[in-house]
Amino acid sequence: MAARGVRGPGGAKLFRNKTVNTVLVVPTKARKYRKALYVFNFVLTGFGLTCLSLSIVMLSLSNKTFFPEWAFQILLVIAFIVLFIGGLGGRGAVVSFKCLQYGEFNYWLMVLTLLVSLLIATELVGGVWAVVSWGVVSSETADSKSDAFTENFENTVRQQLTNQPELWWDLQKALECCGYDNNTIPSPLATGKYCTTESSTSATGCKDQLWQELADNSLPFAIFAIAFFAIQLAVCISGMCLACIIKAQEPIYRD
Repeated sequence: MAARGVRGPGGAKLFRNKTVNTVLVVPTKARKYRKALYVFNFVLTGFGLTCLSLSIVMLSLSNKTFFPEWAFQILLVIAFIVLFIGGLGGRGAVVSFKCLQYGEFNYWLMVLTLLVSLLIATELVGGVWAVVSWGVVSSETADSKSDAFTENFENTVRQQLTNQPELWWDLQKALECCGYDNNTIPSPLATGKYCTTESSTSATGCKDQLWQELADNSLPFAIFAIAFFAIQLAVCISGMCLACIIKAQEPIYRD
C-alpha cells in the first residue's frame, strides 16, 4: 500500500493512505523523539558493551578478588539485557515512521519501555539498599531488610575470602589489620601477619578499613552508575513518548 506525504498546518506531516480515505497527522516532535532515541540508544549500547567487557574480565580474574562470583554474573546479565534493549531501541526507531504512517502499534518500543522500566526499578531497589546500609537514612523496617541482605552478602564475602587465602593475607598485610570482624586467632579469617591470640595485641579487624577503602575509591564507579542510570531513563522516556505519539493520532476522514 503506497502512501503520499504532504504538509499540514504548523508543518505537521500528513500521510495519505490510498486504500482508505484517511489522513494520519504526524506531529513534528515525533522526529525529535526518534533522533533522541537514536542518540541515547547508541550511548546505552556503549554502556552495555562496557559492562560486558568488565564482567568478562572480572570473571576471568575471580580468583584475585574478594567479591563473590555471582556479583560479576549479575553484571554480565545486566550487560546482555542492555544490549538486547539497544537492539529493540534501534529497531523501534527504524520502524517508527512506518508505524506512524499506518497508525500501527510499535511493539518494539513497547517492549523496550517495559524492559527498561523493570531494569530501572531493580537498580532503584539496589540504590535504596546501599543508602540504608550506609546509614544515610534510617527506618526500622528498611534497616531490618537491609541488614538481612547485608548479612547474606557479607557471609558470601567471608566464604570468598576463606577460599582465597593468599589474597586475604596480602589484603591484611596492606591494610595492617587482622581478620574480618574477629581479629583473634583461631578465627578462620584471622590469618594475617598482625594476628595474635589476644585482642589487645592483635591488630584491629579489617572489615571497616576494607569497606572504607572501597568507599574512598568509589567516585569513578558512582559517576559511571549515575550516567548509566540517566541514559536508561532517557531511552525509556524517549521510547515511551515516541510509542505514545504513534497511537495518539486520530485519523481525519475525508469525503
